[in-house]
This record gives sequence, structure tokens and C-alpha cells, in this order.
Amino acid sequence: MTDILSRSIAELTRSDISPMELVQAAFAQIGRCEPQLNAFISLFHEESLRRAREIEAEMRRGENPGPLSGIPIAVKDIIHLAGTETTCGAKNAGSAVRNSAIDAAVIKRLKAAGAIIIGKTNLHEHAFGVTTENPHFGVTRNPWHTAHVPGGSSGGSGAAVAARFCAGALGTDTGGSVRIPASLCGIVGLKPTFGRISVHGVVELAQSLDCIGPMCRTAQDIAILMNVLTNDVPPVSDYTADIGKPIAGMKVGLHKAHFFDNLDAEVEAAVEKAMQMLEELGVEFIEVSMPSVPDAHAAALTILMAEAAHFHREQLLARREDYGADVRELLEAGLNLSALDYVTAVRARDAARREFVEAFQKVDVLLTPANPIPAPPISIGMESSNELRPRLTQETRIFNLLGLPAISVPCGFTEAGLPIGMQLAGAWWDEKRLIHIADAYQNATGWHRRLPPGP
Repeated sequence: MTDILSRSIAELTRSDISPMELVQAAFAQIGRCEPQLNAFISLFHEESLRRAREIEAEMRRGENPGPLSGIPIAVKDIIHLAGTETTCGAKNAGSAVRNSAIDAAVIKRLKAAGAIIIGKTNLHEHAFGVTTENPHFGVTRNPWHTAHVPGGSSGGSGAAVAARFCAGALGTDTGGSVRIPASLCGIVGLKPTFGRISVHGVVELAQSLDCIGPMCRTAQDIAILMNVLTNDVPPVSDYTADIGKPIAGMKVGLHKAHFFDNLDAEVEAAVEKAMQMLEELGVEFIEVSMPSVPDAHAAALTILMAEAAHFHREQLLARREDYGADVRELLEAGLNLSALDYVTAVRARDAARREFVEAFQKVDVLLTPANPIPAPPISIGMESSNELRPRLTQETRIFNLLGLPAISVPCGFTEAGLPIGMQLAGAWWDEKRLIHIADAYQNATGWHRRLPPGP
């Protein structure tokens, strides 16, 4: 059973393992470990078995149910799935998002590809936090060490993939919410270019920053999911096309200021070793200068807080007590921002965009740590989430501000056994190149093959 659950999507689609076997193995693993991890808000056991039987019947008739036939996938509980409740990890998400009558665009694509959606995952309340210490649905714990957070806000999705509950999952990323848990849980997570994957049917946090991203154990699996999920504007024929090809000659940019500031010593050492491996694979490192990064990083939070406060304003004013302390604090601060604050942030975004355009004329991708620190311990009070926010978004937030694609890939472990991630960011619409480099690095290292300790 462990062998089945440790296989990648690519391996499962080439195997003779039946959808029923796979779903039964997934729910057996959930039964063993979910009580310790709390990765899910809702599970669809009977529905998943029924869908597995239907897919098997289609296959016996010689039909092709799709490229994800029978693959168990989890989705963050901020994504509408018809016939289920969308909680947003909140006490009261509002009548507009309860009892979903529609499938989100990404759900339609997953279903059409033959995927089996096994459950909806826990998240930081309203997707507005970095730890998934949820006051309403409980804390999600890191599979590598249950005294530590999995990151957020897509912490349930990250924990579910790392714990082998599913072969892949969907998260949302507004300031790092796919890449942070991917890094802290030792898996791969991609934030695509803004607009690459439709967010129709996903509950809003910040309209100009929100993205949906796939979370898997390998970069190749990310490519497989991207083939299913993307709008293909501009078109990409096949995200898997460069898998396995050499990366020699690629130019990787380093902006040491900000991105390499104040790193945990073990994170710094792991990222340096990852860079050495990439050099052995033939990439060239080039220093780039982008002086506006600190201002742009601050601007990203201003825009996020302002847009989130706008979306939540009526609900917050009417039912303030329904919000957890950390999320309420941020939303109320957002209500106090002025138009001048917002315009200043937008202009900082424009200045940074010009510098990044110039940088990508010199390099193919940028490299940073995915997180400056390993997974922090679970706190006693939810307020500490806001104290951790600046640290855990240090490497990620600016790429949401600019709408750039970025991927987190495992690059090591601390002595305590906590995962460490490396981030690669690319020019607009260049997800395929990021996946290519991440895949080459994974094949040369194998960090993704480690298993978390059992329950």
C-alpha cells in the first residue's frame, strides 16, 4: 500500500493499479494519519468509491476517462465543488459561498480529465494567513513533525500531498500560499502566471493577486496537472515536453539583497548546495540588481490588505466576532488604508515590473530560497500568525505582486527532519521552463523520495 501511495501521477497513469485500489489505499492512509494531521475539512469517501467504479467501467468498455483517470486529488476548501459546502475555513463565509451550486472552472477540468476529488482541505481562515492554525476547523499539522505548522494558507493541501493522502492537490496563492506550504511540507508547488489558470468559482481574497496552483511531489506531476488546468493563453502545447532534457546553458539570476537576507543557517546551507548541484548540471549564475524589491515587497502587502478589506467589508462590519483574531486584525488595518496608500503601492509595482523585465532579458529564471526559515512550531495563540507573516512571505510575495510564475522544489532537510525548499521564478508565461529546471534538479537529487514518519 505504501508503494502505491508513494508513486507519482506519472507512474500511476502508466501502471495497472485500478482506480478502486488507489482510492481505497488513499482512504486507508487518511484513516491512519488524518486524526494526527487534520488536513481535511470534508472527505468524500462514498462519492470517491462510486466515481472509481464508474471509471473502471468506462475503461472496461474501451473508453478513455482522461489523462488523470482514477487519480485522487484534493482541493482547498475555497474552491467551489457542486453539491458541497465551501467553508473558506471560516465560521461564517456568507450565504454567497455556502452550499455550492457550481463547479469552479478548475473542478470542471479535473472531472473532465478523470480525476477523483477525494476531499476539501483545511486552510488558514479565508486564505489570509501563513500557518493554517485555523480557529474554527482546528490546526493542520506538518506531516514531518506534528508539533510544527505546514505553512499556509494552503496548509491542508500541502500536508495531504506530503502525507500520501492524494497524488496531488490544488491550493490558492495570493502572497505565497501554495509555495510556502509546499516548501515547509517537502513537496513541489507552482504559482502560475496571473491569469494562466482560471479562478472562476474560487472565493476571492485579493482580486489582482489571486492564483490557483497545483501541489504535487514531483515537477513532472506539476506539468501533468498544468496540461489539465491551464487556459493556454498564450498557448502551451505540452508542459511535459521538456521533462528529462538537459538544462546546461540556462542562466539563473541571483538578487542577494532581500531574498538572501537573514536566512536560517540550515536553509542557507541547503540552498547553497542546491546551487552547486545546478552548476554541476550546467547552469550559469548571474548577479542581477533590482533596487526596488524592498519597496515592492511592502507594496504587495498594502494591495493585498486593501483588496481583501474591500471584499470582506460588509461581512466584517456586520459580524466582526466571526473572524479569528489574526485575520480580523489584518482586515481592519486594510479598512484604514487610504486611496493614497493604494496608489503609492501600485506605482511601486510599476517600478519593480520595469526592473524585472530588464532582469529577464539577462537571465532565464531567478533563484531564491522558498522560505527563509524551516516550519515554525505551532503556536498557542493565533495572533502569532501575523508575527510570522513577514518572515514566511519574504521570498514569495513580490511574485504575486508582479503576476510572475514561481515554483518551490524540495532541496534538503534540517537536522530535525524539517523540509527546506528552493524557489525558481520566471518571466511571465514561462512556467514550462520552471518545471523543466525543477524536474532536472529533482532527478539529480531525490529529496522528494523521502517519506514522512508514520503515525
